[in-house]
Amino acid sequence: MSGQPNILLIMCDQLRADVLECYGNEFVHTPNIRRLAESGICFDRAYSQTPVCVPARHGLLAGVNPFELGLVDNSLDFNEIRHPLPERVRSEGYATYAVGKMHFHPVRKHYGFDRMLLSEEIASHIQDDDYLLYLRENGYGHVIEPHGKRSENYYVPQKSELPEELHSTAWTAARTCELIRSNRNRPFFIFTSFIKPHPPFDPCSPYDRMYPESEIPMPVRQESEKNPDDYSIWIQNDYKVNGIDRVSDDDIRRIRSHYYGSISQIDKQIGLILDTLEDTGLRDNTLIVFTADHGEMLGDHYAFGKRTYYEASTRIPMIVSQPNKWPQGERRDQLCMLQDVYATIIVASGGAVPPESSGKDLAAVGHDPAISIRERIIAEYGNGRAMKFMLRWGDFKYIYHTNGERESLFNLRTDPLELEDIAADQRELCTSCRQQLVDYYIEYAFEEALDGDRLRSYPHEIPVAGGYLNQYPGWPSTIA
Repeated sequence: MSGQPNILLIMCDQLRADVLECYGNEFVHTPNIRRLAESGICFDRAYSQTPVCVPARHGLLAGVNPFELGLVDNSLDFNEIRHPLPERVRSEGYATYAVGKMHFHPVRKHYGFDRMLLSEEIASHIQDDDYLLYLRENGYGHVIEPHGKRSENYYVPQKSELPEELHSTAWTAARTCELIRSNRNRPFFIFTSFIKPHPPFDPCSPYDRMYPESEIPMPVRQESEKNPDDYSIWIQNDYKVNGIDRVSDDDIRRIRSHYYGSISQIDKQIGLILDTLEDTGLRDNTLIVFTADHGEMLGDHYAFGKRTYYEASTRIPMIVSQPNKWPQGERRDQLCMLQDVYATIIVASGGAVPPESSGKDLAAVGHDPAISIRERIIAEYGNGRAMKFMLRWGDFKYIYHTNGERESLFNLRTDPLELEDIAADQRELCTSCRQQLVDYYIEYAFEEALDGDRLRSYPHEIPVAGGYLNQYPGWPSTIA
């Protein structure tokens, strides 16, 4: 089909929106992501429904709510994807490529990608992983855990053992640039997925010292949050930092410094991708979508990791840019989510969005800021006592925890830092929110969320401390 745009989907792993210049951050240097935003539209209220890697990524790939796939956590057991995004785009005549971290199972299940150049977070066999083969070919096959040391060091700030040009961040961008240059004469869809800034936080030199620890702002938190009510946060903190009460302010600043350094390292590589599109004359006719699978708490509210519905975990960047089609340098406040990436890309390629998709084409609001695509977002994460739900609408966010039937309500217009839980003063509104969740899950027949005509609940319990989770203590022996 003539006039089809090239399509480039760029995803970062564990990138919270508020660390980017284009989302108001004045401390972390991300000039190339800002450059991308200035050539397109920033969506200010984009959310990851199930803020953890596998559900978020497969929800985007399938265009449906993650729980419809049977995914409410990082399980690898899920339902078949009926209309995967790359397959739909390929059917419109595109060459389709996957570069970087996909987190598919089986690893090389292609879902319609013509070619996959993989750099997975945890590889089981070197033959499955193009990046590991690249390291071995370039004399660095001896490096154990090239994405950073895990296990007891999982949240310990590190300096990468690799030179910058061999780091997975640079490799992912370089492979993307090669594919752009080799596909100048046919429409392409490239899904470029950076492993970082997912922990371990291991930027190369000079990014590991780019942000002096003495200048790092401390997390948003208050003393009353020191023993979090969120069951998932409690567990995450215990296995990642072995008790949040034993992490010093200096430790937290060091963690944040290395996280910021990882982001600036990615930003440089995104600049190289944009330069390649411009040098090849393809930039104006390339639709770029930049986003993340979820965020990172980074010490806010005395929490680390994701798996929660605080903004730092669930709110994600969403930038859409195509200079010859979309407005430039504008913002939108419509609620959007990762399935909207699915719909937007399929429509841009010339295809039709399957009726079962919950995604909306963002081009409509891109061209008309008055259009509303949804009034609310309903989201869910976890099993058993760790299960929780979010209802996000207007200025408000409601969160329900099955562990003890606890509720939180925040007015994000007056309290954007989520420090004032107003649930106790808004009982009638909270009751309405619960009923909306019940009605929604009954409609979807999502029985895991329900106990008859009520949301599921369990007696309140605080988990017993377990210490560090075994985060893959040794690199698989098949790698070397």
